[in-house]
Amino acid sequence: MPENDNTPDLDDFFTAFNSGGPLAIPAGAVAAQHVARRRRTTRLVAAGVLAVAVLAATPAIAATWPDQDPPVPPANTPTPEPPPTTSPAPSSSPNPSASPTPSATPSTAPPDGQIGKTELGNATLELPAWPDYLKDHCPAGRVKFSDGTAQLAPNSELRIAISEVSHVDFDRDGAKETAALINCSGIEMGESRVLAFDRDASDNIVTMGLVTGHTGDIAWIKGIRAKGTAVEVEVVDAAGEGVVDGFAQSQWRAYSFSGKGFVQSGGPSTFPPNPHVSDLSISGHDVQLVPDGADTASGTLSLTVSNQGPQRATDPFLTVDLPSEVTITSPPAKCETSKTPSGTRYRCWLPALAVNADSVVNLPLSAPQSVLGGAQPSQWDANIVWGFTGTETGDGKGWPYPEPDGAEADNSAKGNLLPAP
Repeated sequence: MPENDNTPDLDDFFTAFNSGGPLAIPAGAVAAQHVARRRRTTRLVAAGVLAVAVLAATPAIAATWPDQDPPVPPANTPTPEPPPTTSPAPSSSPNPSASPTPSATPSTAPPDGQIGKTELGNATLELPAWPDYLKDHCPAGRVKFSDGTAQLAPNSELRIAISEVSHVDFDRDGAKETAALINCSGIEMGESRVLAFDRDASDNIVTMGLVTGHTGDIAWIKGIRAKGTAVEVEVVDAAGEGVVDGFAQSQWRAYSFSGKGFVQSGGPSTFPPNPHVSDLSISGHDVQLVPDGADTASGTLSLTVSNQGPQRATDPFLTVDLPSEVTITSPPAKCETSKTPSGTRYRCWLPALAVNADSVVNLPLSAPQSVLGGAQPSQWDANIVWGFTGTETGDGKGWPYPEPDGAEADNSAKGNLLPAP
């Protein structure tokens, strides 16, 4: 049913058009309704055609559509009616199903902290302080390296050396950082530690922190390797004043970055008792010699050997130094002798000694009375150790096994040889 009976039929328009008749619509309410209806019809048809065209052309032009504000209609322009719900409006987004929110700050890749050994060994690095006994020998703070080494002074006995590097993504940002094994050592002392390095936004090398050093039962660090987001460190057990090849135990322990520092994240946290380390001690007293002939005197040197543990000493090694012409007349079964500048040295292997056990070694002595009557009293010196490593020393016996940390210095004893009254 027509909306308004006063609205002319479309057939009348075509008839008037074909006959050349007037197409003007009289002014008035009927004319206004006619114009409004015609405009609405035109908009509906145009919107439908445009929607179909957009849907057909979207795959080809979606990627080239720029984001732009819709044009502003002129003043006093009637607000157009919204298109039908069945006709989708064109989108200015290349992907209508996803409209990412633009970021105010563009993302940047993290700095590349993967630093080679050569570059690290010729850089200026920030190093933490060394323990007190090394602070006068090993440089700390801003330290300039050259060819992988640095010294506190040109004539310093100790020097720092970068021995190994490994690359690990400690902070899990997709870019690797650098772990370095650094030693400060000389002939008689030294320490090793692992440090972590990265780069800042200006490509400068910066220190992330100390991974581990000589803490707890760690006496030395032998090597490092990467494993996931952690660095594994090969540590050697603390066994007295030094670590000599042949008796030290080693373990691999993992360390990770917590965001504030480095913590152990894998591997054992302690060493078992070292099978080559035990605390031996020796004691003795002055020896009163008594005449046993025209010009000879004799006596007995009694030495007490003890084992405070923690291991059974399988082959204790006793050394006794005596003045010239003083002899042990009946030495233990397994002994050898050698000359020293002041007399004779006896080196004897004793039976195994259990933990918390004592053993008394009686050594019968004989000496001419004439050699014992000088102004200075004659002395005996004795020393007890456990075993030797394969590394030879000046006497051809190698290094003795060390004693545990904190053991008393009681594996040596000394006394007088008193002449006959």
